[in-house]
Parts: sequence; C-alpha cells; structure tokens
Amino acid sequence: MKNIELLAPAGDQESLIAAVQNGANAIYLGGTLFNARAFAKNFDHEQMKWAVEYAHLHHVKIYVTVNTLYKDEEFEQLFSYIQDLYDLQVDALIIQDIGLFDIVRQCFPDFDVHMSTQSTIMNPYAAHYFEQLGATRIVLARENTIEEIRDICQSTSLEVEVFVHGAMCVCYSGQCLMSSMIGKRSGNRGACAQPCRLQYRLEKDGQLLENKIPYLLSPKDMMTIEHVGLLIEAGVTSFKIEGRMKRPEYVASVVKAYRHAIDSYLAKKKVDLKEDIAYMKAMFNRNYTSGYMNHDTYLLDGDYSGNKGIVIGEVVYYDRSHKRVSVLLQHDLYQGDSIVFEKIDKGRPVNKIYLNKKLVNQGKKGDTVEIEFDFPVSKGLVRKTIDKQVIEKMQKTYDKEYRQSAIKMSFYAHIGQNAQLTVEQGDYQITVKSPSLVEKALKTPLDEQRIKKQLSKLGQTPFYVQTMTIDIDDQIIMPIKELNELRREAVLLLSEQLSHQQIHQKHMPSLPQLPIQEAKKTTQIYVQVSTLEQLEWACQYPDFLIVYPYQSNLEKANHICQTYQKELILATPRVCKKQEIDEIKTIIKQQNIKTILVNDYGAYDAFKDYSRIVGTGLNVYNSYASHHYQLPTIVSLEMSLKNINQMQTDFSKCIVQVYGKVENMISDYCPISQYYFGYQKKQCQICKQGKFALVDRKNEHFDIVCDEQCRMHLLNCHTLYLEQLDKLKAGGLFIHITNEDEQTTKFVFDEMISFIKYGNKPQIKEKIKTTSGYFKD
Repeated sequence: MKNIELLAPAGDQESLIAAVQNGANAIYLGGTLFNARAFAKNFDHEQMKWAVEYAHLHHVKIYVTVNTLYKDEEFEQLFSYIQDLYDLQVDALIIQDIGLFDIVRQCFPDFDVHMSTQSTIMNPYAAHYFEQLGATRIVLARENTIEEIRDICQSTSLEVEVFVHGAMCVCYSGQCLMSSMIGKRSGNRGACAQPCRLQYRLEKDGQLLENKIPYLLSPKDMMTIEHVGLLIEAGVTSFKIEGRMKRPEYVASVVKAYRHAIDSYLAKKKVDLKEDIAYMKAMFNRNYTSGYMNHDTYLLDGDYSGNKGIVIGEVVYYDRSHKRVSVLLQHDLYQGDSIVFEKIDKGRPVNKIYLNKKLVNQGKKGDTVEIEFDFPVSKGLVRKTIDKQVIEKMQKTYDKEYRQSAIKMSFYAHIGQNAQLTVEQGDYQITVKSPSLVEKALKTPLDEQRIKKQLSKLGQTPFYVQTMTIDIDDQIIMPIKELNELRREAVLLLSEQLSHQQIHQKHMPSLPQLPIQEAKKTTQIYVQVSTLEQLEWACQYPDFLIVYPYQSNLEKANHICQTYQKELILATPRVCKKQEIDEIKTIIKQQNIKTILVNDYGAYDAFKDYSRIVGTGLNVYNSYASHHYQLPTIVSLEMSLKNINQMQTDFSKCIVQVYGKVENMISDYCPISQYYFGYQKKQCQICKQGKFALVDRKNEHFDIVCDEQCRMHLLNCHTLYLEQLDKLKAGGLFIHITNEDEQTTKFVFDEMISFIKYGNKPQIKEKIKTTSGYFKD
C-alpha cells in the first residue's frame, strides 16, 4: 500500500503551525502573487522561506499554488517567481495553466508538478496524458465517485490526490465562469466572488416559483472522515483538506480529526469519531455531505449559505423593554461565544448572559437564559457559530512543540580528549566537540545516567532521543554546562540541515521565448448548434463549418450533414467521464466522423488519432498554452480582444467565440430536482416539462439546460457578442447556438454572413441582450 499523505491548507503562518503540529504530512499554500485564493492572507518571500524551513524541519512538504491562468505579459514575472520558489526548495507546484506546465517541465525538470483540480481531471485518459507529459500528481475533480477514483488510481502510476473535507463548488472546478461573466471576478484567475452562495429563485415558463429553497446553488461542506478506508483501498495517495481562507483553529480541528481516522484505519483499530466531528462542526460547517464520492444525493440544504455551527437552543420570547432575547439551551453557552438566530439570520458575540436576572459567565444545558439583542426575534432555533471553549482547546494543540521525530545520539568522552556528541537522523549527521579536555574526577565522577539525563533534555525542539550510545572512561568529569552546550549546538546544527535541505539542483536561467509566427488569417465560421432543427438551419449556409454536441441523436445529425454535403465536427462535453469517452469512440467509428472538438484533457488524449480542435474547456489563455497544442484552438472566453490579438500564434488556427450564451456552470447537481424533491433524483425528467431559469437578486435570468447525462448547464443572463469583429486577428469565428429560437438563430447567421462576405457591421447588439464579456477588458 502507498504511503498516505494528509495535505492541509495554510492561509497564514499560524494555520501552517496548526496543521504541522496536528499531523499534516504536507501543506499547500499560496504566495502573494499568482494563486487561486487571491483574498487569503498568503505568504510573501520571507514568510515563504520560513514556511519551507519550518515544514522541512518537521519532515513536512510544501506545495505552492500557482493554479490560475496567466496572460502573456505576466510570464516574465511569473518565471521569476517560480525561480524564487525553486531556490527556496519548495517541494512542488500546483498548476492549472498548460502553458506554465510546459515551462516548468522544460526549465525546472526536477520540480514536481501537481495538476490542480482546476484542470478538471476526471478520467483515466487525462491521467494517462499527464503521466506522459511528466506530471507528478493529479488532483481529481470533486465529482468523481469512489468507483471512478479507483479506476483512475489503477490506471496510472501518478500520485492521485482527492479533496476529502471542506467547501464544495457546485460547478466543476476550472469550468465555472459564473463569477467571471457577471462580475469579472474570475475563478480561473483566483478572484471568485462565490455567486453560488447567493440567493436565487427558480422560474418555470416565465413564472417565479415559491421561494422554498432560497440558496439553490450553495452546497453543504464535504466530509468523508467516515470513509477514509474506501479511499485508501482505492489507491488514493493524498487526502486534501480545503480551507486556505479558514482560521487556524479550524485547520487544527480538521487535520487532527483526519490524522486520527487515517492512522486508526492503517493500524486496523476501531475508532469513535464523534468527538472529532463535533469539534470540526463547532469550528465551521454548512452541514455535511459525503459528496459525489459516496453517491450522496443530499448535496445541499438551501436554507442558508454560511456557517451553520451547531444548534444550541430555541427562542422562548423577546423582551422589548430590555432588548433581551430569552433562549432555552440544549447545549452549554459561554461568554465569548457567538450565536445566530436562524429565523432572522442575524447574530452577535455573547458578551452578557443573564440567568434568573443575574449576570453569569455561562449557561448550561436546560437553562433559560437572556441575551442582549437589538433585533426583535420571537421564535426559531439558535445556533452557536463560534465556540470559545473549542477554539481554546484547538489552540492548545499547537501552542508549543508537540511534533517530535526520532534521533540517535552517540556520546564519547575519554580522559585527555575533547568530548564528542554525534546526532543522526536519516542521512543527516552532526558531530560537535567540547571546547575543553575531559579530565579525571578527583571526587564525584560523571556517570552514564547523568549524561543521558542531560542529553535527553530536548524540550521545545522537534526531536526526541530514540537510542543513545555512551562510550566513556571510568572516573571522568566535565562541566554540566559544556554537556548542555554540546546538546544545544548539535540539535541546532541538525535543525539547520533539515531546514535547508537541497532538493533542487539546476534550472534554466531565463524564460524560453516562443518562435515568432507569421500572422496568417483565413476567416472560417464554426457554428455549434444544440438541436436537429438548428442543425437544419445551419446546414443551409455553405460557409459554415458545423459542430454538433455528442448526444443520442448524433446518427440523425450526421445524416442531415451528409444530406447537405457537410462534414459534422463532433464536440465532446466539457465534462466527460470514461464511459462517455468510450461510447463516443464507438459511435464516431460507426459514423465515420473525422474531426473532434475536445473539451477536456481526457478527450484530447483519447482522440489523438483524429483531427482535433481544442475547445474552451481546456482554458487556453496565452501563447504558451496555444503553443502546447499547435492545433486549431478556441481560446478562453476570459481573454480580452487586446490579449488575443497580441498572441504569438498562427492566427489561422486561432478561433474565438464571438457569439453565444456562455455556459456559466456545468454541474452534476440539478437545482430543478432539488426544488421538486429536496434531493438529487437523477433522470426525474422535470426539466422536460417546461423552460426553467434561475433568477438572481437583480432580476437577471440564467437559463437552465439539462443534458442527457442529467447534468445542469447554467447559461449566462446576457449573450456574449464581439461587436468589434473587424479588429479581430483570429481566423476562426465561433458561434454557439444553445436555446435560441428559429428567428433569432437565422438572424444571427445572416448578420455574420453579411459581415464575412460584404464587411457589413452586424446589428446583433441592437436586437439581442448582449454582453462584451472580457473583450473590452
């Protein structure tokens, strides 16, 4: 069985200490630049240096997140930053951008690379692809089931990492454009505003439904602590805890709990996890789900998107004259705790507690206490969101040096020679000598017991003595002060060696430059449609290259294309599990399809023997990423017109989506099913009974389209459209038709053809509710 790594988050130094002292094997963290948690405290250069030294002293690895997408003009600074991390002896980089991946593999060949969950790795084909490229590890999508995880682990020699605890994204990571498209805060650029945690109403056929689930996109937190055995047996290498934005005590509680669970399973010991779970819950929770991994269909509650804490009581009445709320306690409440009144979603720190009209510092289970509160609240549950007692208990788990590793000591003292102490740990060995010579004792000699006692006083060091060898003459004497100095000096030097381990050797000194490409341009229009009717309309335009998504009517679609003497380009979905890829492989052989538009790394690898077009699911955001493929490529939907035109690429192969309702989210979770059943009921077919949309607090409408795999596609409220078509250098224009009607579809087609043939400016903006997205960024 592989070694099992417990991987913890750290948003600051205190969180890192909490994670290490509670048993983490590795820490992932971000610098102040270039990472996917731009709003965490993060680590500057000096803090990063300290983090590596502290972690390595405790035999803990440091992984740094550089897992966002990068613009061309950022690569010089990014390369310099990677050099700094390399020189600091960071153990590995966590990467999303395939352009950055290529640079690191070329310039820093002994730097381990972990492909981020932002890369949407979800099938064995993607694992194979990154194994061939030289990655060290892949971080799987949270949506993989235990069966899929096992299949991927068995198919690759790469290390496999999975998220086991913490916040869940409702959309597949790396494929979410919700925050980006509605507020230009890109999750792929580390600035997600978490719009999924806001309230939405479900609309059917233009009518708002009852608001019985206010938070339709806000999942529970993941907790798999009771299933660690399944993941270990499946072959998972690393258990990852989410939470770089969380407080240190939260990190301590979760790391402590999972360390307990993993160690107990490996030791084949039965373990009661109730207390561990209670402490984790007290620190932060949105209620728990075991997630897609364990086929849990109850993925969200929908009533509240923040910390739910624990229920500690119920409101009895509100005293308006004194502005106090009376609460019947189900659990103890202490001065310094914080509470929330569920009915009105308001809360406060508990500064004063009244029991029988007298001030007390705590209320016990069964007491009816009064708490000062300015907002009237007459009923409902009361939740404790900050537990002072648990916080203090967690702080004590890392307030001093608890994590010690074994060392060997050898002490030699012979009369007339300098005393000598050697300490060893693994390949590291330190020998120090006393400043004065050992003398013969005239009265009381120094015996072995006293020597062992002094040398074993390691106190607040990260070591304990496993074995000690004493080799001394009889009747020796030396100052105890010198003996203590030998111990301190040896331990300090060993600490220095461990803290400054050289795990990297040599790298290229400068950023590699891409070859200058001739700016070719031959305009082609790619049109992706969603239905057979739309396909019929599109095929009537001779200039269009036709793209059709993989779905059950593909044979009919191909027949329509053949009727019009058109080649059908098959588009794979942005989410493609192994079974779907295998099905696609079978049907494209039957249908003699030659060209595949691929949208994930697995499909890219699986269809390498076909003509391929790289889709937006692969997030090509810069020239280095484009160079990786050297194929016709649809660039990222988050690129500006300026960034596109400045790319060093063959523009005849550069394709830009200039029209279409952007898929803000793609998810295995369905808000329609959640609304009607209260859980995820697959293939319920409710979506076929009308047109559904989510409506936000600004009354913007986001259409819901469900596919045959029962995945939810949430479309943007405004249609993406590039008005400055005449200024675009790219040779490929991509039009994506989703749920538009015949009139709108043909209008768009006609306007685009008019532009291509006659240079007429399209009037799309005047008739359709559009957004320029990032084009004008």
